[in-house]
Amino acid sequence: MKKILIAVGLFMSDNSYAQNDIPTETSYVQKSEILNLEKFENSLRYNYVLKDQISKKYSIYEEMKKYKIPGISIAAIHNGKIVWIKSYGYKDSQSKEKLYTRDLMQAASISKPFAVLGGLKLASENKFDLDSDINKYLVGWKIPLNKYTKITPVTARMLMSHIGGINVHGFPGIDRSVKPFPTIIDVLNGKKPFVTTDAVEVINTPGKSFSYSGGGTSIVQLAIESIVKEDFTSWMDKNILKKLDMNSSSFHQPLLETNDPFVSSAHNKVGVPYASKYHNYPENAAAGLWTNPTDLANSILHLIGLYYGDSNNLNLDRDLVKQIFIAKKPSQYGLGFEIIKNKKVLSFGHGGSNDGFNSIMYAFVNNSNKNKEKKLMDALIVMTNSDNGMYINEKLIHSFNDVYNIGFKNKKILNPIKIKDNLEKYSLNFKFLDEDDLNIIKFEKNALYLEYNSLSEKLYPVGKDEFMTLQGIKIKYFWSNKKPFIKFYLTDDYELETTVL
Repeated sequence: MKKILIAVGLFMSDNSYAQNDIPTETSYVQKSEILNLEKFENSLRYNYVLKDQISKKYSIYEEMKKYKIPGISIAAIHNGKIVWIKSYGYKDSQSKEKLYTRDLMQAASISKPFAVLGGLKLASENKFDLDSDINKYLVGWKIPLNKYTKITPVTARMLMSHIGGINVHGFPGIDRSVKPFPTIIDVLNGKKPFVTTDAVEVINTPGKSFSYSGGGTSIVQLAIESIVKEDFTSWMDKNILKKLDMNSSSFHQPLLETNDPFVSSAHNKVGVPYASKYHNYPENAAAGLWTNPTDLANSILHLIGLYYGDSNNLNLDRDLVKQIFIAKKPSQYGLGFEIIKNKKVLSFGHGGSNDGFNSIMYAFVNNSNKNKEKKLMDALIVMTNSDNGMYINEKLIHSFNDVYNIGFKNKKILNPIKIKDNLEKYSLNFKFLDEDDLNIIKFEKNALYLEYNSLSEKLYPVGKDEFMTLQGIKIKYFWSNKKPFIKFYLTDDYELETTVL
């Protein structure tokens, strides 16, 4: 079933310049998929379409220009085989150095499920009990005891599904000039001045509620290091990444200088490279993986095989493998991977967002996994070197779904309601937490518009004090002492904290 591609062994090269003079490189494409690749590139769409209207489609080139995304690299899997690998744009927007599919980007939170696979390998070897108090494995640091841990100790299984009650959602990264480089124990202690996040601790009863936590994954990293008595990076590179044919990838932080020629710059929301080219992440397991779509596609082929019961290079216990693909309530995560499903299709994967990088990796398989069904074995991996990558990733997933008729991300109908309120009362200015950019909701031509990241999208009323864009952004209003406040949802379950000015 598997067709493994090695990033340094490219099958074909296309140095042509595409629309808008955006350079591209097609390092591999099956002849039978050339037309599907072209359809994919020109079938991007929003999550929603207005009732009685035809969904407008966009090209990847115009969306890159709209969102000021310098570079995108993509790998696609169909029927259990890699069918194309292609890059678009630039590795660095100022130098105009072309982006190649072999080039490395930060996978950000896509690092997490691979770290979990490391923990599962140790559990399969009876070296790591996922249901015991994880403190008994930790050397050099322990989860601080408090009123929550007295009720229920934190286990590795909880951390792998983000129900451990741990704080610290994510990490901002550090400038490459920071020395000495923080250790994982420095991160867990929140050691200032170089670690800017809080000390990791339990803030809710473990096992009771979902709370996504990079801090929890960092605890898993320390547990792995403590058990194997070896540096996390070295052990993971040998025992997980190489076994998954991720031969160009590494958890090294800082990245080795030998990789510099193949490293993409990180870019901000207006398409300008970060001053230090990119940030470092001492939180290797939570955010530190450097990789490319070819390597991620190779890993997904192994994981699809795991799902369907194939033998695996990691020698994982079969019962643990099954638990990877079952969401641990109240979380939407199984062991490491986000699990989303409908009656026919199960999707597993992860997204990732570091400063200047934004990526997705999602596979699609049969939900029921019955022997008589034709096996669904598709996947899409998208890596962008931009803070705005999130605005195109979802559209690319929709296009992939539509081209291959997967039956997972079908378009939704947005049916605006009529409201009697004066829309002008919803006008306001706001900022996202920890960001300086001003965002505006303004009343113009008898309608509301959301202006953010130099973009403007119409807001449609969908409920009392609720508005949505065709992209799927939802804004809910509430008032306190006649002053408006908002909740801003980038997706149905992903809220961005805001401050109304």
